[in-house]
Amino acid sequence: MEINLKELNGKLEVILKETTPSFANALRRIMTSEIPVTAIEEVYIKENNSALQDEILAHRLGLIPVKGSGTVKLKVEGPKIVTSGDLKHDEKIEIPNKKIPIVELLKNQRIELTAKVKEGIGREHAKWQAAIVGYKYKNPQNIHLIIESCSYLTEREILRKSLEILRDKAEKFRDEISKYKIF
Repeated sequence: MEINLKELNGKLEVILKETTPSFANALRRIMTSEIPVTAIEEVYIKENNSALQDEILAHRLGLIPVKGSGTVKLKVEGPKIVTSGDLKHDEKIEIPNKKIPIVELLKNQRIELTAKVKEGIGREHAKWQAAIVGYKYKNPQNIHLIIESCSYLTEREILRKSLEILRDKAEKFRDEISKYKIF
């Protein structure tokens, strides 16, 4: 098998040659559902009189890419467009994109909350999905995967981690099947 990489406007095209669609699909599924990333998980809202219900506010916070683990806090008052840059956090946490809009607060509207950042995988919830991956099947010997990160990981890191996970699964399968005498 041959792997070629091509940068595409913030995405990564992975060209797989001399492989099967099942291998490419296994790689794609690992990228979307098995790479551990961190996200805001538990949100404790002390005050929220914005237009967003508490559940929707918590959901929006969960979709902001966050690296590290610990707690984040938000205490803001309108009028203001609240962004991911308004989240206060300790040094163990990094928020790579500070321009993600959360909610627009009008005059006398306030939000005060504390949230925990935890690690998970995309199979558990979309907030832990590392990437969005498209699939182009050109012919049996030429399959293209288009990787776009929706986490703090780069597309190349996502590819590397997915290959490591697939290798570990194959080794575990080989070890398990070697315990049985088939013939």
